[in-house]
Amino acid sequence: MNYNGIIIFGEMGSGKDALADEIIRLEPKTKKYGLGDVIRGMKPIVQVSPEWKGNERGFFQLVADKLREIDMNILNKYALSRMITENAELQEITQEKKWEDLYENLRRVNENILPMIVGGRTKDDFDFWKKAGFLIVGISASKENRFKRLVLRDGEEVAKNSNPNHNTEKEVALLVEKADLIVNNDGTLEDLKTEAAHVLNYFRTESRKTDF
Repeated sequence: MNYNGIIIFGEMGSGKDALADEIIRLEPKTKKYGLGDVIRGMKPIVQVSPEWKGNERGFFQLVADKLREIDMNILNKYALSRMITENAELQEITQEKKWEDLYENLRRVNENILPMIVGGRTKDDFDFWKKAGFLIVGISASKENRFKRLVLRDGEEVAKNSNPNHNTEKEVALLVEKADLIVNNDGTLEDLKTEAAHVLNYFRTESRKTDF
């Protein structure tokens, strides 16, 4: 069976979006969705709330934790619902045939785009997208390189205040090792471009294993 899309797992600063951007460059049909999109929409709150200044990532992690208290898969379901409703004519999803209906909707999505998720972090994320038939890609990088990238992206204060011991950071490090495909991002941009091409080739040529 072919994969229905790609999802990238990795610790903060590992280069998830950089890898995603290189995949999009190679395959313009790719459309990127972030599991944190709904949370990043709250960025203006941080800008007008001094108590979170310099600890933006902590704020986003807290919001994500609270949303998962409602439903552990709420961020996954939000990304999936956007993916389907924005790119295909929706077939009604029934409780009795939930996954059969979802697979049909994903088949319709694949007629128009290659869906890609960035930001998988938890075992629930891993299991959800594996069942949805996505190629699970893990991206790794040394602690030193990840910190340097966070400083470049967010500034030194935010990078220093980012919590590498948050439960999702610990969990994602283990999940990367279980991915279908693992990309090391301790090299150059050219190395990452080569890895992106390898991910696309794997996605196009390998068959996914069904565990359900």
